Amino acid sequence: MKHSIRIFSVVLLLAACVATGVVSSVLCVRFLPQNAAFDRGNGVPVAQASTSDRVDGYLTCTAPVDGGSEAVFVLDSTTGLLSAGVLSKVSPTFQSRYQGNVHADLRKAVTILNNRGKKGTSRTKKNAAKQAIQLPQEPKYIMTAGIHSIVGQGGNIRPGASALYITEVNTGLMLVYILPWNPSSFSSNSPFSSPLTYYTVDRFVMPMVMEEVVEEE
Repeated sequence: MKHSIRIFSVVLLLAACVATGVVSSVLCVRFLPQNAAFDRGNGVPVAQASTSDRVDGYLTCTAPVDGGSEAVFVLDSTTGLLSAGVLSKVSPTFQSRYQGNVHADLRKAVTILNNRGKKGTSRTKKNAAKQAIQLPQEPKYIMTAGIHSIVGQGGNIRPGASALYITEVNTGLMLVYILPWNPSSFSSNSPFSSPLTYYTVDRFVMPMVMEEVVEEE
């Protein structure tokens, strides 16, 4: 008798687990956002995420650019060369290509920020001189990407769906890049290329070395 009751309890437990799984699946499908990505083979919702990697001074990262399309970024931290591309949807080639130089953008950003600090009162100028950003001889970068909600100005070119964040760790400066995306060229599979320059820059991190120098003075 006890053996029969035990078997019956196990059967009820299994049935409850199956029912819970079915209900959970129905709820997930019911309340899943309408614009969620699905695997075309079986309709299962798929998560979208950026990936990144690095080796021997080379950094690479992928990020969504428009709908189901992704861009790949490659940074050579020795030369500063930043390249990006988006695969064609119909042919085995990159339909969109971009190129810029992070070293050059870093030099420009350091000059702009230091000049901005020189303006103002004498006290402000003195503090700015103490904390002037020094351009490193050997820049060191970290790189990642994320989604943004920046609105474009209209026309054929609009901001790509992701922002690329490149931080130079010696200065603490973060350069933000956004691909100029041409959806009409992508749809017609017409080759498209554009220079890649930074969208904005900010001193997101104050390096510890810089903090110690300021405190000593």
